[in-house]
Amino acid sequence: MARTKEFDPEVAVQAAVGVFWQQGYERASLDELMGAMGIARQSLYDTFGDKRKLYLRALRRYRDDKLEVTKKMFAEGRPVKKCFRELLDGFAKESKEELSRGCLLLNANIERAQGDEEVAELLEGNQKAVEMIYREALERAQKAGELGKKKDPAALARFYVATVQGMHAMGRVVPKHKPLAAVAAIALEALE
Repeated sequence: MARTKEFDPEVAVQAAVGVFWQQGYERASLDELMGAMGIARQSLYDTFGDKRKLYLRALRRYRDDKLEVTKKMFAEGRPVKKCFRELLDGFAKESKEELSRGCLLLNANIERAQGDEEVAELLEGNQKAVEMIYREALERAQKAGELGKKKDPAALARFYVATVQGMHAMGRVVPKHKPLAAVAAIALEALE
């Protein structure tokens, strides 16, 4: 008779997200992962396959969680300038620990091997999804007269994707609020 799982796989994946976010893929040991997840080696293999498959699942979980937050932030009816201000100022106000940790997906992009197509596809899909959220919000703002007619919503969306990624990268190197707040202020001027 098959044994029932004595742990919640979704809770375990969330714990793995924390380990991979802190350590990266290469430095995260199986012992560290199992300890954080509260599972034994056999349970890890039976449920998730191996460390690589667990990593990909953790990346997808992190991506899905972040996309959901972003969708809510840029929900229809909210002023787009307020949304971008909250987003950018939010990064600038993160704690030193949060800034030093960066973004799990950006970290994965930097850490991945050049030929790792699976991770590359996941990251590209995320980037396109975020860009589309921004673009749709900017297009709504333009139709509502909140954004000038001469502004290009597609170009602005790509600009904000690059700005957010740059702020994450900068925050890892220089986890200080003032320089990030200056970047946020300049980025917000693009909406004027």
